[in-house]
Amino acid sequence: MNSIGSLLGIPHFGWNHGQSRLFEHGDVRLIWLLRRIAVRAVAERVAANLARAGQISGGDVMLTVVTAARENSSSLSDVSMSPIETWHQGGLDFLGAEIHRLGLPTSITEAWRRRTFISKETGHRVTPAIIPARDQVLAYAAQLRASYTHNFRSHLNAILGAGADDTLAQSSRIGTLAWKAYSFLAPGGADYDPRKSVAAQSGQHFGSKTALLFLQHRAESQDSRLDLDDILTVAELNSVEWVRSSKVRVAEALFLERMWTVTRELLPPSEV
Repeated sequence: MNSIGSLLGIPHFGWNHGQSRLFEHGDVRLIWLLRRIAVRAVAERVAANLARAGQISGGDVMLTVVTAARENSSSLSDVSMSPIETWHQGGLDFLGAEIHRLGLPTSITEAWRRRTFISKETGHRVTPAIIPARDQVLAYAAQLRASYTHNFRSHLNAILGAGADDTLAQSSRIGTLAWKAYSFLAPGGADYDPRKSVAAQSGQHFGSKTALLFLQHRAESQDSRLDLDDILTVAELNSVEWVRSSKVRVAEALFLERMWTVTRELLPPSEV
């Protein structure tokens, strides 16, 4: 995990607070998830949810696993039709407003119901949805994709115009995963203020749009082009909790991908 973390600009043994922890009690934080899916009955339910999500949403499977596990751990293995509400039982605070731009078949979303209310925690309006419990993993996969293809791409197009496609094409897979995780957690953001440090602006409003504007300003000041992989290497961004959380999720996703690869290499095909 430390080797993977180094590719993402995560310090050795990671950060020790908030949603940014990679290690707990001397072991990788993922150990709780690995223990859970080591139980065959649980693993079969997780596999069913992921197979369905992969077929319909075309999402990044392991990033979906990590996202679902961190937002609502029970969602991974829940295959019931029992209704859940995605604000109180997950991290999809605005799923109700996103339903029709997720690209999911109406045969699925026709069972989803939008809710709107003022959150007592934030004082802001939220629009979650009531959905069958078995649709949660699918919803996380679809929202990961939509936040990246709609929000992130729109921000990048607004900043770079015709150069956006070339910039995207030059981004590494790890860099792209980091932006996908970031766009899911914070799809918008305030304008970057070059008169202030990143640390001074690093609250809830330092979303993926803000980070793009910061990197574009930084590139212009150095007479260079915006490089999306700078999210991995520019140390200033590590002061932003959204960035730390995004990097940690990607590190865990890559860790699971490596474990899956090793498993496929070691086990007979009939057991994979």
